[in-house]
Amino acid sequence: MKSASAIAAAISLSFLTLSAAGQPTPQPTAPKEPYSLGFAEFMIFTQIRHAKLWIAGDARNWELADYQIDELKEGLEDAAKHFPTYKDVPVGKMIEANMNTPIADVEGAVKARDRAKFVAAFDRLTAACNTCHQSANRPFIVIQRPTAAPYSNQSFAPKR
Repeated sequence: MKSASAIAAAISLSFLTLSAAGQPTPQPTAPKEPYSLGFAEFMIFTQIRHAKLWIAGDARNWELADYQIDELKEGLEDAAKHFPTYKDVPVGKMIEANMNTPIADVEGAVKARDRAKFVAAFDRLTAACNTCHQSANRPFIVIQRPTAAPYSNQSFAPKR
């Protein structure tokens, strides 16, 4: 019986022989276009930022809340830019019309470090998300305040 190393050497030699015999070595094919996120991925990232914003504001970690509201704004701007229309829905215009004021309200509450204003503004932001979903014929997507912190690998406590 041949040893495992002898078998491995024979297999390697056969591959070298095939290549040396003029057989083309298989090459991976490059994608024709670079990968880009779909609209659903933009919205999933938006939902994550929405949750992290709530958790940070609820914990009164105003620096993290400020960071998350900025990320939320950037993500929605990117979604509007890359998907001005999605399945015949004017996403870009809807984001601008429905989201800018509630986002500004949350920003103001975060900058004021006012938890009561933050809670009210966050709830208006959440309602704006649901208004967009309803207007986009997606009423089955209902956003709400997070009830638990799903990110156990991140501390949301403010740094003192």
